[in-house]
Amino acid sequence: MENKITSGIWFVFIGVVLLLHNLDIIHFNFWATIKYWPLLIIIVGVNLIAQNKRYGNYIKVGCNVLFLGWIFYVGMTASKTDWTEQLYNSKYINIENTDKDGPLSDMVQLPFDPEMKESILEFNGGAGKFELSVEESVNLVSTRSKTNDMGMTMKTEQEKGKQKVVINAKPTSKSKKSDAVLIDLHPDVLWNLNLNYGAANISGDLSTLKFEKLEINTGASNMTLKLGLPQVPNSKIDIATAASKIHFRIPKDAAIKVEYTSILSKNSFEGFETNKSGIAKTANYDEAENKFDIELEGAANNFTISRY
Repeated sequence: MENKITSGIWFVFIGVVLLLHNLDIIHFNFWATIKYWPLLIIIVGVNLIAQNKRYGNYIKVGCNVLFLGWIFYVGMTASKTDWTEQLYNSKYINIENTDKDGPLSDMVQLPFDPEMKESILEFNGGAGKFELSVEESVNLVSTRSKTNDMGMTMKTEQEKGKQKVVINAKPTSKSKKSDAVLIDLHPDVLWNLNLNYGAANISGDLSTLKFEKLEINTGASNMTLKLGLPQVPNSKIDIATAASKIHFRIPKDAAIKVEYTSILSKNSFEGFETNKSGIAKTANYDEAENKFDIELEGAANNFTISRY
């Protein structure tokens, strides 16, 4: 009974913090708490010593509450940028140095070349709101900050006959919250997208986008994307994230396979025929000419696929 009480306290604490963070009510710096992991050893030791002792239950509950209170204080008072910078410095891009590539601008865009049939976009951004859309315009890709509180740089090059675009985004405001960055993509090319974010709110309608690969790397984010029918034989979607809420809206007739190795996560796949051993498939997957292959890796995620 005593172990159930302390375990319950931990689950309630983690669940409440993740929920409030994903709803953008609080900004919790998960990275800043990691260096205090040795305190866990102390807590385990206290629990063992107090086990089966008089007032042991009160001692265990008190120590665990004090520890979680300290962790909450650290996560709430640490600089918000610590989490984003550590995430990108270790794997993708150093957010601190994006302005060294050139002057930051609240809008970057690249004209559309009808001769270019395939394009690669790598978008690196920290915490914030990002809205993706598909728009037939004079630009291949266009990004802009709604309220001028996000600065961006852009690099372009030709890579194996494809137009490669690298856009780095960095907050220019000292406030904790920034307004949305709008990302518009041209529909008349085959896209390979690599989207790298910090703790972000990501949304968009990509139902008319033709893509071969969509790679999303993020942490503690809220993501809602609307996709259309797959337009190539194999549209691959790779998602690596933790403590995130992910919602894909996909047409009912789309053929989909999902492979997931997520830990402590909740998955809900509407309209799938099979869902076992980390693999879920729609009934029409094997016979379909065009299909989505989704791979999800991470922990403590809420991944939902709904059909329309």
